[in-house]
Amino acid sequence: TRIAFFLAVSAAYALRDNESGRVALQNPDLFQGDILGFEPGDRNVIPYTQMRWTGKKIPYVIDRTLASQTALILSAMNDYHTNTCLRFVPRTTERNYIKLFLGQGCYSYVGMINRGEQPVSLGNGCHYRGTIVHELGHAIGFFHEQNRSDRDTYLTIYWQNIQTGMETQFALLKPHENLLLTTFDHDSIMLYGNYAFSKDGRSLTMVAKNGKRLLEPYDKNGMTFSDITRVKKMYNC
Repeated sequence: TRIAFFLAVSAAYALRDNESGRVALQNPDLFQGDILGFEPGDRNVIPYTQMRWTGKKIPYVIDRTLASQTALILSAMNDYHTNTCLRFVPRTTERNYIKLFLGQGCYSYVGMINRGEQPVSLGNGCHYRGTIVHELGHAIGFFHEQNRSDRDTYLTIYWQNIQTGMETQFALLKPHENLLLTTFDHDSIMLYGNYAFSKDGRSLTMVAKNGKRLLEPYDKNGMTFSDITRVKKMYNC
């Protein structure tokens, strides 16, 4: 069958995966692997409407620890500038802003948390355009595609292949906790790959029911048409 063929082909690709890039996005102590502000498995997710940046502008500071990655970061920001009405602007006196720095792994809060400076970590393993676009996606207000409330219509989760204790990373959001602005997107920059939180790095943890291979954010160049549409709808572009 199409799924069986996919499983066989994907197994051949497993060893070629970027292990450091994958691990950097899968912190077991963070909600969904790379989100600050919630405990793994936390169900109290704040509504999208309360997380938007005002004026469609996201002030930012790039810490000197990421000076060598400035061009890459600006390229990722340009994905939003080119395709949406959002603008990442160098911070001057704004109270709320994101600070990109070289931390341990990749992580961000979701949306504007209204507490002043909020960190966006781009540690080792995070220096890929797709990964940065992904983390900026969190910063503007998006959760992961694999945690959508309608996920099970599109993906099969192999719970037996997930690292012990990491099952909560695949918890579904409740319908009132997410805003499904478009249909499920197997290529979304906000979707993890087939081996997310795999117990051995070889065993598939989630598979598309249509047989499509799921790539990690670092293997993607940027937002899809669906991602762009969601940003535009969220921010009334």
